[in-house]
Amino acid sequence: MPEAIKKRDVKWDNVKFILIFLVVLGHIADIYAEVSFATGCLRFIIYTFHMPLFMFISGLFGKRNVDEKRYDKIFSFLVLYLFIKVLDFIAKWIVNGAKPAFHLFSDGSVPWYAFCLFAFSLLIIALKKVDKKYVFIFSILLALVAGYDNDIGDFLCLSRIIVFFPFYFAGYCLDPDKVKEKLSTKKMKIVSVIIIAAAIAVTILCYDEIKDMKFLFSGRNPFGRVKPGYPLSFLLRLICYAVSALMGCAVISLTPGGEKESVFSRVGARSLQIYALHFFFKTLWFGLVSDPLHIDGFFTSKLLVYELIVSVALTALCALPFWSGMFKKILKVPYRKDGEKDNQQIGGSV
Repeated sequence: MPEAIKKRDVKWDNVKFILIFLVVLGHIADIYAEVSFATGCLRFIIYTFHMPLFMFISGLFGKRNVDEKRYDKIFSFLVLYLFIKVLDFIAKWIVNGAKPAFHLFSDGSVPWYAFCLFAFSLLIIALKKVDKKYVFIFSILLALVAGYDNDIGDFLCLSRIIVFFPFYFAGYCLDPDKVKEKLSTKKMKIVSVIIIAAAIAVTILCYDEIKDMKFLFSGRNPFGRVKPGYPLSFLLRLICYAVSALMGCAVISLTPGGEKESVFSRVGARSLQIYALHFFFKTLWFGLVSDPLHIDGFFTSKLLVYELIVSVALTALCALPFWSGMFKKILKVPYRKDGEKDNQQIGGSV
C-alpha cells in the first residue's frame, strides 16, 4: 500500500508566506537601509527573526530526511546550493558586464541556507545516539564561543551553521502540532502582540544604539563586528537568541490558520523556489533598471512604498507554478500533475 500523503497545514504555509516575503523585502531593504531611517528600522526588525524562524520550521518538517536517512533528499540540498550559486554568478555577470569571482565553498549571499540544510541533516544523523538535550546545550555553547573567532566566517558557511543550528535542532526535536497548539492560545496571542509592539518601539527609539546587532542576527559575523574587544560579547549572542525566539513565537502565534487554502498559503508552499530565484531577479532589476532611477532621485520620496511594490512583484514572479516542476525535480519530490493535490510538506524547505 502506498504511504498516505499528509495534508498540508495551512497555518505553517501562511507562516512561510510571511517569512519568504520578508526575505525578499529584507534583501531589497539592504540596498536603502543606510540612506533611510524607516528602511533601516524595517530591515533590523526583519533580521531579528526571519532566518532563525525559517531554520526552526525547516527542522520541524525535516525529520523524515534525518530519521529515515534519506540521503537522496539530503544531497539534493547541496545541488540546490550549487544551483543558487550559479544563478547568482550569472546575474552578477550580466549586471557587471564582466565575469565575477566564484568561490565554490564559500558563501555570504543567499545559497548558504541550502548548504546549512544539507549540513544540519548530516550532523543530526551523526549525532543520533547522543542525548538531544546535550546536543542542544553544546550547540548553544559552541555558538557563544565561536563568535570570538574572527576566522569563522563564510567558508563552508561555517559561521551560519554554528549560529543557526540550535534553531533547526529545536525544530527537529519538537512536534509541529504541539507547537501550534501551545502558541495558539488567546493568552499567547496577547503576549505576542506585546512582544512585536515592544520590538518595533525599541527599534525606532534606540536604532542608532542597536543597529549593529544586525550583524549578529545575520549569523555571519564575529562579535568584533559589533563590539571589538568586549570580553562579555557572548551575552550579545544570548540576547539575539532570546529576541529571535520571542519574535518567532509571536509570529507563529499571530499567523492565522484554517482548513482552506488561500493564495497566501499556496505562495508559502512554494517558498523554497521563491528563496532560490528572488535574488537572481532582484540583482537584475536593481542592476539594470532600478538603480539609475534611484540615482536620479525618482523613488526617494516614496521609498518604502517602492520597496513593498517590488517585493510583492518579485515574490509573485518567483511563486509562479511555472518554476515548480524544476524545483521539485531538484528536491526529488514527485511533480504534481494537473488536478492533483500536492499535500506533502517538503521536509527541510523554507
